[in-house]
Amino acid sequence: MEINNIRFSYQDKVERLKGVSTTIEKGKITTILGPNGSGKSTLLSVLSKLNQPTHGEIIFNGKSLVQYKAKELAKNLSIVQQTSVAPEDMTVEKLVYYGRLPYQQMFKMPSEQDEEKVNWALAKTGLTDKKDALLSSLSGGQQQRAWIALALAQETPYLFLDEPTANLDIFYQYEILALVKELCETDGLTIVMVLHDINQSMQYSDRLMVMKEGKLIAHGPSEEVITKELLQEVYGIQVMMKEDAGIGKYIVPVGPVHAK
Repeated sequence: MEINNIRFSYQDKVERLKGVSTTIEKGKITTILGPNGSGKSTLLSVLSKLNQPTHGEIIFNGKSLVQYKAKELAKNLSIVQQTSVAPEDMTVEKLVYYGRLPYQQMFKMPSEQDEEKVNWALAKTGLTDKKDALLSSLSGGQQQRAWIALALAQETPYLFLDEPTANLDIFYQYEILALVKELCETDGLTIVMVLHDINQSMQYSDRLMVMKEGKLIAHGPSEEVITKELLQEVYGIQVMMKEDAGIGKYIVPVGPVHAK
């Protein structure tokens, strides 16, 4: 996916993306980082065609993103939003079956392939034994896995995740991130996600995109992008850089740059 000088404004005409250009590498986990209001989720929405850029072009699999019709795009790219809502009587299995809509013909029952993909998605996310449970009865982490299962049932090579660990406790955060890593390394998915936690981003990403005020400040391999100088510039914080043989580099925040 090639991102060429993307600009975007909502109806308020305030420019939220300011000339973003980069490339999303196939078969990698790319994480978009940045402070609140930096344009992370806005960029993800434009990359998934939920919003149209006011300037620039996105090339996806050799074709301009605007040329994709909805059904064709839904077979190539799936997205899990930060906030998703389903009816209270929705079971997990029924929710996941919605991921098969791009492949189904009107007035026809789900096929054996549909059933196979739904069962695979449920197994992949550890929800097979919860398939008949109401979505509303699940824990926050289980609900997030159910929405990811829906996206997996869509059978797309690209998966976008907007803050998949938001509002989850630390156990479920790492459970979701471990699943994301497995989907990339074992199943070959190209994953783009928005995260807030810098250490989690370094640990679970191949590449990082760091944004500030609608601009792309840095993009590259995770171990190279995060520096003391970058974090001062983007977040206004002082940090200590550490390294552990098990998890690699990580940061310890010290305080605001202006602190005495």
